Amino acid sequence: MKKRLFTILTIVLGTMFMVSCGGNDNPVTPVDTTTNEQILTVMKNNYLWTPNNVALNQETTAFFRSLLSANDVYTDGGNKYNYSRISSTSEPAVTVYDPGFEYAINNYISGVTYYVVLYVKPNTPAKDFMARGLYITKVNGTAVTAANASTLLASAYSKGEKITLSIRTPMITEERSVSFSPVANYVEAPMHTSSILTVGSKKVGYIAYNNFSAGANYAYDNSLAAKLTEFKDKGVTDLVFDVRYNSGGSLSGVQALGSALVKGRDINKAFIQQVYRPDLPTPVRPLNFQNKTADGKGVAIPTLGDQLGKIYIITGQTTAGASEALINAIKAYRANDVVLVGEKTKGRNIATARTTEKETGAKWNLTLAYLYMADVNKNYNYTAGFAPNTPIQEVKVAAEKKILLGELGTADEVILSQILATIGGAKSTLSVETRSTGFERELKTSLSNRIGANETMVDLQ
Repeated sequence: MKKRLFTILTIVLGTMFMVSCGGNDNPVTPVDTTTNEQILTVMKNNYLWTPNNVALNQETTAFFRSLLSANDVYTDGGNKYNYSRISSTSEPAVTVYDPGFEYAINNYISGVTYYVVLYVKPNTPAKDFMARGLYITKVNGTAVTAANASTLLASAYSKGEKITLSIRTPMITEERSVSFSPVANYVEAPMHTSSILTVGSKKVGYIAYNNFSAGANYAYDNSLAAKLTEFKDKGVTDLVFDVRYNSGGSLSGVQALGSALVKGRDINKAFIQQVYRPDLPTPVRPLNFQNKTADGKGVAIPTLGDQLGKIYIITGQTTAGASEALINAIKAYRANDVVLVGEKTKGRNIATARTTEKETGAKWNLTLAYLYMADVNKNYNYTAGFAPNTPIQEVKVAAEKKILLGELGTADEVILSQILATIGGAKSTLSVETRSTGFERELKTSLSNRIGANETMVDLQ
């Protein structure tokens, strides 16, 4: 069986094209009906919807876009985007710089605007200076404002040059200045942190999983299975799986995780149903539970689910794609045990696949809407996103001087602390407040730039 990875698209800056704008289109090239015929064949054999019937004698990018279904679109941040796209194979490689942390914009009710550090990435220069929950008030000496916040920081680190930031805590207004360099082409491992916390007689396992990349030779899937095995061996009774910053990746990690969390695992049953276009030879293909990672050829997956009571999943505004497929699929098996805590997810139920030169020749790469990610009952009706059972916003408009977010995986972390209190029999003490629209916009921008987190090249079947 070929290695099958599926891309879960969120907005990837610089590669996505807006439906309403052609400013990023490839330059017009001469009509190439042979290439267009190859593209049409690929679309007929793989596209999630029947391609439109159009004339072949068009420039290739225009031809491709004329084939797209009206369903091949989603809205994010008020803009419309296509799931499917085309790009030239001759486009030069681009160096992407990472500041070493993820951040959000918040426009507080006091009238100020800050960047809020969401988490700091390991093995980066930022690790020595930054911490979750810090405010960034200036970038290279320029104050952060509502008007410039969407571009100020991103423009500074995208050049690859050293950046100087003014930072402070929410409680102390005194600022200090730090300087460090961004990292070129940083690859972030999915598992940011993990821990085991004790609440009375219960042991709570926590994992922050920030993308569903499988890794080379399924290295990341294997690490996840090993961590879940550790949790089983140490007697974990409840699990907190944190995907608030997880915008997608591949389904192999979701398949491994689901195999560990279900009760009474049966490898003859589907965890996820992959639903293709109805008129294709195989319109539905199951992803069954597995005893091992890597299509059954990797490391053992524990039966952790047999000893778990509740499964808490922390969600956020950027939770999308593979993360939502996990929620959808596990709820079909453990509806009474799964508790969503955090914020409403994006509602991305479509996986995409990417062609190779074999399918379209040497000039073009295609990314196609390929399948719906459904549960065992073939349900994929979650385009409105998943609403949390317990709504909690980690960054609040009114919280400028009140709360430090706390490090992920600790009992002081703003959302995990409430889950631990619930497990211990208490009620959540955090109220829901209205967050600024700027926060939602910047979460999308910051987190969607991670290399490998939002897109995976796949083989079309």
